[in-house]
Amino acid sequence: MKSINWHPRKLILDKILAAACGVSFVLAGCSSAPPTAPRDTSSIVVQGSDTMEGLMQMWANDYMATKPGLQIAVKQGDTGSGIDDLLSGKIDLAAASREISETENKTAHSKGVHLKRLMVARDAIAIVVNPQNKLDEIDLGDLAKIYLGETSTWKQIRKDLAAEPIRAFGRESTSGTSDYFQEHVLSGKAVAPIVKVMPSSEALIGAVMGNRLAIGFVGMAQATSTDKVKVLKLKLTEKSPDSNQGGALSGSDYPLSRPLYVYYNQANEERVGKFVGFCLSDDGQKSVKALGFMPAH
Repeated sequence: MKSINWHPRKLILDKILAAACGVSFVLAGCSSAPPTAPRDTSSIVVQGSDTMEGLMQMWANDYMATKPGLQIAVKQGDTGSGIDDLLSGKIDLAAASREISETENKTAHSKGVHLKRLMVARDAIAIVVNPQNKLDEIDLGDLAKIYLGETSTWKQIRKDLAAEPIRAFGRESTSGTSDYFQEHVLSGKAVAPIVKVMPSSEALIGAVMGNRLAIGFVGMAQATSTDKVKVLKLKLTEKSPDSNQGGALSGSDYPLSRPLYVYYNQANEERVGKFVGFCLSDDGQKSVKALGFMPAH
């Protein structure tokens, strides 16, 4: 099977990326409730997508080096918990690998929190298998069948593979990576009960590394930073045309690319906004490339 250099779902995503890149959005206004009070001006607390954790930490370290006395703490979590804690006033900046949901936006309205969103980088969802697996690529139709429980053995994917059970791993529902996978691979359907849910990308990579029959999905930057798993090439369908770049990580030739965002309360614009500005600066975007992500601009 050969991979392709386009994907219909990405036509919509590309429009979102074009609109989002370098542009901020006010997502929640028009509420009579008082906004959350600004936090301590000598510190910034970041939490959210574990896909972005290493990137946020690098940005934090570099920015603190230019701002003596400022402390930036990057906490572990996922997209859902980061947004929840931001709306509760527990943190200052939420890292997110998806857009805010309708429910979250309504919560922001009810709390009088005026959120600002900026796209700070781009990533892709990598489909990973154990390095012992002879499979090199998979089409999105077969991938969906695995996670919907319709395909149960590797021989059903490719005839020369053994008729051994597929051990599928996924992420918890609050994960932005899981949310994206469910929407763009499973067309909004829930994963089958046989899919084992892992609490983090690191845990999923470890599970796939330790099971030769395993398959999973994580952020591309995380997948390509280790030799513990093998990243499969992707194609739209079994009969898709060839690609010269073989599904490489880029906004134009990899089917499951996505924007990465940060959200913060506009009440903290003076302090948090400056840090986000650094993330989007030329120096900040160098870190994006260094860690295997795609720049926001």
